[in-house]
Amino acid sequence: MKLIDLIYPKNRIISIVGTCKNAGKTVTLNEIITQAGEKAIPIALISTGRDGERRDVLTETEKPPIFVKKGTIITTVENAIKPEYAGIEIYSVTDYNTPMGRVVIGRVVEDGYVEISGPYSSRTIRQMCQEMLSFGAELALIDGSLDRRASAAPFVSDGTVLATGAALARSQDLVIDKTMHIIKNYSIPQIDRGEIRDIAAEIIEEGKTRLIKRDLSIAYVGTLTSLRSGSIIAKALTEDTEYVVLSGSATTDTLKDIIQNAKNPIKIIIKDGTRVFISPRELSLLEKMGLELYAIDHINIIAVTVNPYSPEGYYFDAATFLEKMRRALPDIPVFDVMQGGWGYDY
Repeated sequence: MKLIDLIYPKNRIISIVGTCKNAGKTVTLNEIITQAGEKAIPIALISTGRDGERRDVLTETEKPPIFVKKGTIITTVENAIKPEYAGIEIYSVTDYNTPMGRVVIGRVVEDGYVEISGPYSSRTIRQMCQEMLSFGAELALIDGSLDRRASAAPFVSDGTVLATGAALARSQDLVIDKTMHIIKNYSIPQIDRGEIRDIAAEIIEEGKTRLIKRDLSIAYVGTLTSLRSGSIIAKALTEDTEYVVLSGSATTDTLKDIIQNAKNPIKIIIKDGTRVFISPRELSLLEKMGLELYAIDHINIIAVTVNPYSPEGYYFDAATFLEKMRRALPDIPVFDVMQGGWGYDY
């Protein structure tokens, strides 16, 4: 089975997110584009930042270009429409502005290379994906990144392909450990009580931090954000507090303050796993302290891709790296983006 078979037709909008720069995200994106072309699946492309340029503007390293077929729908910016790239028929000029110009949506009129871009706002990305689908695409691909990982959130995309590789660490085992930690954060369990999930979803939609008591009444907390507000939240806890709902991020300091001051076991609810910003060591410590962390929405990790090469000049044995990652993630299909290891039997 190939990666495209795991993605389509079950999902209409997917994100490709890298664990770090040079993890193989663009190579993964290109392979999905190729496999979609082989099956004649009309696709659309958008980026949470900028991709397709020949050289990374921050690291000055060479980047894989993005090649697309005629008819592909893309989102880009005005200054990225250049003579050396494929021609584009503009369908929509949006109101969203970037330092590179306005964001536009169009159809590629000839086979060639493109530079894709898009808005930073997750909600706007979702809206633009829906618009691109309305122009005839059947599968929208979001080029994301770990620092803009909200593209993996369920309200943005139906599923996520996570790209990881040697650029993350010099040790295979450390790359695997760090990748597993990211997946663990993404895969925190959903809150199973439907009435609690509905109450928490409404609180988070309002952008508030609130407490839910055993009788399902809501207690208000005098803070505008959950960030660095653990001590304020802790002071509001009572013996009948059962849930703490955080509309923002889950950070170590906030969670530690809540757990240490709770008068009974407390369950903490966040929107989804993209809101977790905790290191492996800190997460282990919090779990020993009794952390019970739940999400309203579950992130669908479709597959993991591995890149055994680092631009710093070192590399892993490809077959060993792939096999070790597959053993570490027995429930998630793992593919090699550089060696052509796209087939997967299970």
